Amino acid sequence: MRKVSFSVFWELYREIEKGTKVSIDEFSRDKKLNGEVRKAIIELYNEVIGFVEYKTGKKERDALVSLLEQGNITPILLQEMLDISRVIAKINEVEDDVLYGMLVRIMEDLEELYNAVS
Repeated sequence: MRKVSFSVFWELYREIEKGTKVSIDEFSRDKKLNGEVRKAIIELYNEVIGFVEYKTGKKERDALVSLLEQGNITPILLQEMLDISRVIAKINEVEDDVLYGMLVRIMEDLEELYNAVS
C-alpha cells in the first residue's frame, strides 16, 4: 500500500463529515446517506491503516503499537484506534445513534493517525 493521497484522504473525510451535518433523526432516516457514511468510514480506515502497515512493515495492531513505541502516537490514540477498529469490524451492526455519536471522534482520530505517519 502506498501513502494515502491528500485528496483521497480528504474526499473520504468529507463523506463522513456529511453525517455530522444532519440531525441524528435524519441520519437514521436517510439510508443512502447512512450507507455512504458507513462505507466512507471503512474506506478511510482501511486507507490509513494500510499506510501505517506499509510504514511499519507490521499488521494493524502491531503497527499501531510500533508507532506508540516510536513515540509517533499517544497511548490515548492507540486506544481510540483499537476502539474504532472494533466498531468497523461490525459496522453494519452498530446502531445509528451510536455511530452518529462517534462520527467526529472517528474523523479526528483518523486524521491524527494520518498526520502522525505522513
